[in-house]
Amino acid sequence: MEAVQTLGEMSIIFTDKTGTLTENKMTAHSVHLRDLQINQWPPKNPTLIKNHSDFKSLLHVAVLCNNSDFNDDRGDPLEIALFEFARDLGCNIEELQKQFVKIEEIPFDSTTRSMTSIYQKESKYFTFTKGASENILARCRSRAGDYSTDFWHHQSDRLASDGLRVLAFAQSITDYPADHKSDSLDFLGIIGFLDAPRSDVRQVINTYHDAGIKVIMLTGDHPNTAKKIAEDVGIPSAGSPTTVITGRDLPDLTKIDKETRSRILNTLVFARVIPSQKLDLVRFFQKNKFIVGMTGDGVNDAPALKRADVGIAMGIRGTEAAKEVADIILKDDSFGSIYSAIYQGRTIFENIRKFVVYLMSSNLAEIAVVAVAAFLNLPQPLLPLQILFLNLVTDVFPALALSTIEADQSIMKKRPRPIDEPIMTRHHWKVTVTYGLSITLAVIGITLYSHLGLRLDHQVINNLAFYTLVLSQLFNIFNVPSTGASPIVNEITKNPYVWLSLVLSILTIVLVKLFPVSSNILSLVFLSGDQYLLVVLFSFGSLIFSQLLKNIFKL
Repeated sequence: MEAVQTLGEMSIIFTDKTGTLTENKMTAHSVHLRDLQINQWPPKNPTLIKNHSDFKSLLHVAVLCNNSDFNDDRGDPLEIALFEFARDLGCNIEELQKQFVKIEEIPFDSTTRSMTSIYQKESKYFTFTKGASENILARCRSRAGDYSTDFWHHQSDRLASDGLRVLAFAQSITDYPADHKSDSLDFLGIIGFLDAPRSDVRQVINTYHDAGIKVIMLTGDHPNTAKKIAEDVGIPSAGSPTTVITGRDLPDLTKIDKETRSRILNTLVFARVIPSQKLDLVRFFQKNKFIVGMTGDGVNDAPALKRADVGIAMGIRGTEAAKEVADIILKDDSFGSIYSAIYQGRTIFENIRKFVVYLMSSNLAEIAVVAVAAFLNLPQPLLPLQILFLNLVTDVFPALALSTIEADQSIMKKRPRPIDEPIMTRHHWKVTVTYGLSITLAVIGITLYSHLGLRLDHQVINNLAFYTLVLSQLFNIFNVPSTGASPIVNEITKNPYVWLSLVLSILTIVLVKLFPVSSNILSLVFLSGDQYLLVVLFSFGSLIFSQLLKNIFKL
């Protein structure tokens, strides 16, 4: 419940790209080898790639530098896509794996952005590596023919600009096991994979923008890929430039000037970031008074998830480590599910405010009634047991009903409240005092009228004041709707639990009056029909007076 409430205050959502904003279903789209560029997969003429001198080596890297099970589609989507790529070209994956003996595997690392597998076949040792093109190219002695490093960087950038996830491949063949950090690799080529944005994400992000929530992408992907996907799903507003900061260019966030601070706070896409930088960014935005939500699924995301005000883990593809530290787990991995949680969080907080205002104004009236009556030397309007009865019975049911109210969808058009805003703001204190004084005037009014005008017995006057206070407090629930809401059709009048609570409260009063024991305890006496009508008129008058003040002063 605390996490859901905090979601209602959230002003920033940090989100990954793959699987959160995209379908997480990788398919090969473009293949670039030496002297061969295929920009649509599968190719119309597969013979072109099969006959290429580097094809066999690239296929070996795709299949053998891969720790997924080719018979199981629940592994890493990128590695599954590599198996599908190999199958499309007629590769017998199982047979190929039997030809090589694995010596060592260095799994993907967010720092090196690469994965390496070392195999032996007969007397030769093969080092197969795949990863980010800039990292792989930096470790290669040859660049697939006469092409320069700049050429391959340009090719990678171009594919990334089309929203493709780019993977580079390299190998080395030696007579002895090579160091996995070796920079003597032979570059083979690159493959661009398409991971389409989720169909509903753009609409979801627009709703977050309407709610005043900024969506920021944190991804390890190529900056051009991140920029293209961000623009496709609507992270930057239409017509706004998309600024991308890479992890390499991200400064020490504890030592930055005012201009750099402003630039980072206004950046919506961070690419090639490592897990420690995600944590640094969460801390940085929190330090600048933002309530931060963070989505994640990997082990490396755990520190940032734990540090965020609300950590949101993916229930399907998320690791146990991520789920363990998260505050909320999305069972369907849908970015849109967060919207429902934000709505519930804002609704819960507004309902808390409603019943705090309701209870505070009702109890303020009780205090004021006793104090004013004593000051004016009037008959005692409330006895101690009557006050206790009010607080234990008639206040409880309406307050509970207020917690069940479903807020109007307009609540998602408001900006998140400031981080330091209390439950009771100055406005809510004004409202509380106004409602409390309206009830006080009704109770003191009927006390004065029955004492000075009708000159009734003190016990009858007490009962008139008691019943008026009870009914005025019950009517007070109709003061709760926010400013501008219709006094007749609103979230209060449309809630069946509100009406049920009123019926239960009135029945409780009736039953207490009917039973002699409880009636004597509360000092209740016989009242005439005219006297009950007087109670209703003064009680209803308190509601009318409150509504007049509410509309005049826009409370």
